[in-house]
Amino acid sequence: MPRTLVLSGHFPPEPGGVQTFTWELVRRLPADRVVVVAPARAGAAGFDAGVDFPVVRRRGYLLVRGVRRLVAKYGVDAVWITAVAPFGLYAPLVRAAGVGRIVGSTHGQELGWFRAPPTRAALRNAARSFDVLTYLSKGTLPGLREVVGDRARLVQMAGAVDTGRFRPGLDGERVRRRHGLGDGPVVLSVGRLVRRKGHDVLLQSWRDVVRRRPDARLVIVGDGPMRNRLVELARGAGGTVTLAGTVSPADLPYYYAAADVFTLPCRDDRHGLQTEGLGLSVLEASAAGVPVVVGRSGGSPEALVDGRTGVLVDASGPDELALALHRLLAEPGRAAAMGAAGREWACGRWSWDAAAARLAALLDDGPVRDRPTPRPRIPWMEPVWQSRSG
Repeated sequence: MPRTLVLSGHFPPEPGGVQTFTWELVRRLPADRVVVVAPARAGAAGFDAGVDFPVVRRRGYLLVRGVRRLVAKYGVDAVWITAVAPFGLYAPLVRAAGVGRIVGSTHGQELGWFRAPPTRAALRNAARSFDVLTYLSKGTLPGLREVVGDRARLVQMAGAVDTGRFRPGLDGERVRRRHGLGDGPVVLSVGRLVRRKGHDVLLQSWRDVVRRRPDARLVIVGDGPMRNRLVELARGAGGTVTLAGTVSPADLPYYYAAADVFTLPCRDDRHGLQTEGLGLSVLEASAAGVPVVVGRSGGSPEALVDGRTGVLVDASGPDELALALHRLLAEPGRAAAMGAAGREWACGRWSWDAAAARLAALLDDGPVRDRPTPRPRIPWMEPVWQSRSG
């Protein structure tokens, strides 16, 4: 693999879905071929001390400051821009610094950029500087293709799930005891508390769920700008809702283990300007053997097999969501079968090693094929940061 500079505005220890995507791929690349440029964050010094490749921190989002000097210092031949919106706008400057190959990755947020004329035009112009742009799912491809055209090669490169970390058989009792959940069924949702994740609709639907099943409990893991609003909505649920906030990475698998059903009730927001790219927390739930209920938005339908590993619903309102949750809680045999199917599907379909091999091939301009990529030894990193919020 060529010596590669990873230009990322989404990097640990900051939590988030794109951060998970970036970290899981970077840590599987050869450490002696990688240098990362990322924003300065609280706790970054401790994190950076534990990795085997250099991490250059910049204040704010001025990630290209000194990029020509970094290219020369590290002998950089290729650059991976981990999130095209907004950091793809730096691509012409990176190209001007003498980089021979540039790969950029898109996620759900780019769809909103594509629909707004100013940012659409800016990304269209920046696309000329990319050799390859990757997309998460078939649901996110049409918008990207419409804007990019033939300016760059388009290749699918989705996230994945650590099926060793998220797996059935873990003991979720300590999570149940910690939050006083009792012995009834638990519904879990994990994600950043923003409107497009749909937690407000989930709490509206929960009134109907708990009316039919008074012993059911809802746990929402994550933080974000919607938290205060969700706290207000939860007050009317009679103590059946727990907003757990951000949990430690070591604890996160045990939250899935405590759950009987998982839901990510995402929906398009702001007239389609914000959509879901895929839904890594859905894959984590499936890997843990938990059936999923997922709202239809962007690429979210590709995070499950509808009717087999879970149920796809219209989560723009509470009715379909409430009915799907009620049915799975009322039919534990069906729910268990979906969870088992989800585990099998996650293990067979969603591999970080395969995705890292794909990225390495794209950076090298070689054939894109799934092959194992050497994984750098990084002590204490299983896991080192909280992966949930994006």
